[in-house]
Amino acid sequence: MTLMTWDPNLSVGDETIDAQHEKLINLINEAYESVQKHDEKQIGKLIDKMRQYADVHFSAEEALMKRDGFPGLEEHKFHHEKFRIETQRFHKEKFSRTNLSQIFVFLSRWLINHIMEDDMRYARYIRGE
Repeated sequence: MTLMTWDPNLSVGDETIDAQHEKLINLINEAYESVQKHDEKQIGKLIDKMRQYADVHFSAEEALMKRDGFPGLEEHKFHHEKFRIETQRFHKEKFSRTNLSQIFVFLSRWLINHIMEDDMRYARYIRGE
């Protein structure tokens, strides 16, 4: 079962960033499938993989924003840091059963909201809107 699906409406207009967003969505879906199967070992591995990939993505995104002089860069970095802190908390809590649903609600909502709001602000800036 798929929790999230990549949609062209999620595109920020940069092929690299869009591909990274799609990869993050795929990782969330893989982890969600592991939750459905109660495969806690795999869940932990996928969450760690997602955290690591998010760091790569955040660095790439922030570098583009810096290069382009995006005035919202500091706020954007703050949102990225909040994500890192929250996923670190999930990791430390060892994915308790009651925490699993919180993890996926957080990850899916955060990613969609981040793309549709924060990343789209950058996309509009680049397009001169």
